Amino acid sequence: MRFFKRAVRSTQRRAVKLVLPNPRPGHGEYSMIYDTLNTCGGPSDYLIDLALRAAHEAWHTELPDLSRCIDADSHDFTRVWPGEHYRLLAALVKLLQPERVLEIGTFRGLSALALKKFLPSAGKIVTFDLVPWDSLSDTCLRPEDFADNRLRQQIGDLSDAAVFELHRSLIQQTELLFVDGPKDGVFECKLLQQLETVDFHKPLLVVIDDIRFWNMLTVWQDIARPKLDLTSFGHWSGTGLVEWHSGTNSEKLK
Repeated sequence: MRFFKRAVRSTQRRAVKLVLPNPRPGHGEYSMIYDTLNTCGGPSDYLIDLALRAAHEAWHTELPDLSRCIDADSHDFTRVWPGEHYRLLAALVKLLQPERVLEIGTFRGLSALALKKFLPSAGKIVTFDLVPWDSLSDTCLRPEDFADNRLRQQIGDLSDAAVFELHRSLIQQTELLFVDGPKDGVFECKLLQQLETVDFHKPLLVVIDDIRFWNMLTVWQDIARPKLDLTSFGHWSGTGLVEWHSGTNSEKLK
C-alpha cells in the first residue's frame, strides 16, 4: 500500500508538471497561444510606425528619478527593458506629447511617474484607483510629486457607469489612456464598453497592460479597433496599443 501511494504521488507530480509547466522560478502567469486569423482589429500603419519609434526611444531612455524612489532593498524594475514597460510608457509620452493623460491603476505610482516624466509644459495626468496612494506602505509617490498640480489622483471605479459619467468631460479630453486595472476580465470589459460612448476631442491612444494574462485574452481579442501587441518591447505579461480614436494621429509623429 505504501508503495502504491508513493507511485500515485509521483504520477500526480509528473502530471502537474506536464499540464502546468513552470519553465523557471519567479513570477509567472498561465496563458495561451493562438493564431490571429479571427482576431478583431489589426495593426494600422500609424500603430506600426509609433511602435517602432517608441521602441527605439525607450532603448535610449533612462529614468534615474524613478530609480531613486525605490527602496534600496527592492528590485528596480524601471531599469529593466524590454520586460518591463516604464521606459516604453515614458517614450510614448516623449513622442506623442499629450496634454491629458489618464491612468487606471495607481498602485505604487511608478507608471504615473514614468508617464509624467516627459509631459509637455501644459500636460497633466490623472491616475485613478480605489485606494489613496498614501495608504500603501511601499508607495513610490511623495507629496512633492503632486505639488505642481500636473499629477493628481482620483478615487473611483471607472467601470461603474455613474462614476464614469461623473468624469466624462475629463475622459473626453484624454489623449493617452493607460489601463492597468484588476485584470479580472470584468472591469476591463465594462470600461471598454463605456469608452464606446465617448466623443473624444482629440486622437486617443489606449495602452493596455497584461494582455497576455488568462483573464485578459478574450478582452484583447475582442477589441475591434486598430491594435498592436507590443509585448516584446513592453511588459513581459503583455502590452497592447489600441488606436481608439484616430483623428489626426499621424500628424503627431511628424
